[in-house]
Amino acid sequence: WRTPRSVRQPRMFAFATPLTIEVDGRKQVVCPGAGAVIAYDPDTGRPLWQVDYPGGYSVIPRPVYGHGLVFVGTGYDRPSLLAIRPTGSGNVTETHVAWRLDRSAPHTPSPLLVGDELYVVSDNGIATCLDARTGKTHWQKRLGGKFSASPLFAAGRIYLQAEEGEGIVIAPGTTYRELARNRLEPRTFASYAVAGDTLLIRTEFHLYRIGER
Repeated sequence: WRTPRSVRQPRMFAFATPLTIEVDGRKQVVCPGAGAVIAYDPDTGRPLWQVDYPGGYSVIPRPVYGHGLVFVGTGYDRPSLLAIRPTGSGNVTETHVAWRLDRSAPHTPSPLLVGDELYVVSDNGIATCLDARTGKTHWQKRLGGKFSASPLFAAGRIYLQAEEGEGIVIAPGTTYRELARNRLEPRTFASYAVAGDTLLIRTEFHLYRIGER
């Protein structure tokens, strides 16, 4: 199948990876794009529901699903993060947005869901921990630097990587607790990957594998 997007606006480009979820026994493919996020039936391509964010473009964060909500970034120029109930039909912009974050939402890094908390880091280095169900802010911290890499949860820790080369490790939870800061070379844009009990980190010129000796 091939389904045309129903949205038309001057800037139509976006880069977000779709996410497949299952709601009430039915699979959906959630596709953030310019101007709107649309969920499709993966077997037929039929649109299931849509939430508009007019003017949003260059959407990069991959959506995250949990606690009955899909968390979607809206892209440039003024990013927001929307928590959407994926149970509606048709255009549900006015009825199925449970909550939204309009300040310090990310342009580029994807959100991270760990237990009941949702973690986001804005491109200008402000990290926020939210109650995933309600959107209540537990804490907010200016980390310093700019961020493109998405946060990663591994081995009970959350890893954040600044473009300037500084890696920050924090403990998950409703209070901010920093565990470590480590510096690599500058210009680190890629998100971390996990390989066994090690981290793979790609900087502009090198690939690092980091673990205990």
